[in-house]
Amino acid sequence: MLESQVGFQIHFLGEENMRKIQILAASAVLFAVPGMASALYSTSFDNAGVASDFNVVSVASSADTVIFGDNYGARGIAEAPGTTGGAAATRGLFMQTNKGATGVINGINAYLTAGGVNSFTGDIIVRFDMWMNVPTPLTNTTEQALFGINTDGLGTNTRTGAAQTGADGVWYHLANEGGYGNTSSTPNSRDFVGYAGNSVSARLDNGEAPFTTLFPNGPLAGAPGNGWVRVEISESAGNVELKFNGTVISNFANGGFADGFLFLGYQDPFSGSIGSTSLFAVYDNLSVEAVPEPATMSVLALGALAAAARRRKSQK
Repeated sequence: MLESQVGFQIHFLGEENMRKIQILAASAVLFAVPGMASALYSTSFDNAGVASDFNVVSVASSADTVIFGDNYGARGIAEAPGTTGGAAATRGLFMQTNKGATGVINGINAYLTAGGVNSFTGDIIVRFDMWMNVPTPLTNTTEQALFGINTDGLGTNTRTGAAQTGADGVWYHLANEGGYGNTSSTPNSRDFVGYAGNSVSARLDNGEAPFTTLFPNGPLAGAPGNGWVRVEISESAGNVELKFNGTVISNFANGGFADGFLFLGYQDPFSGSIGSTSLFAVYDNLSVEAVPEPATMSVLALGALAAAARRRKSQK
């Protein structure tokens, strides 16, 4: 309907007015187009040398294993979906935790702090592939991925019982096999929890939407274990949005953690058990992009339109 109305009006306008309308219409379209992102960092974890870009902080290092450049294909895991040409096949970041002699409160954070990367500021998009391996039967198998942005890069962001202490930034935990249940009133006792520092900003059970649709074939319906998850964290104008496989999981206004380091991590949240050595996480294809302010792109678009209009006029 809008197209026919615009076409009808243009039919009765003079040539000069028609050119103005064309320019304004094109401007409106370009205003709606997001700015082009520029790469800040990327790695496909091809070899052990990538470790120099990260600072690994662990609550119980003697019970944890972190391997950069791990051959996850040898563990029976298919290539990550985000792998591009030129990357080494089935190489990633391997994390395993709480496999010592006795169960301990633990957690691993690998902060992207070294190699000149340092702190990210402004609007960014973080993407990576994540796999959490889960054996059967589902006994002592609840473990979880940890990841986030805008941290100070110093402590370890983990779920430590009913409340967190010393956590910072915008971060998340995602359980591998739906082991939390959905009846507890404890804020951080869910299969997915979003955090702002020590506070809970979002929480969902594996049996809730959209997880049942996203992960229908997990260890339990709605659980992400034993499959690749494409994760995207985007921050724009203070709003932080999390997506799994292109589906929005949480979206909230970040009022307290404007910039900082990103991290990838892993945890066994229940210290009373050790669990199978087949429990672990793999990360691959990490990238960070800076997104220009929309106003910047709009000004550039208008400038291009004005230049094009001048060229058309001079050609007459």
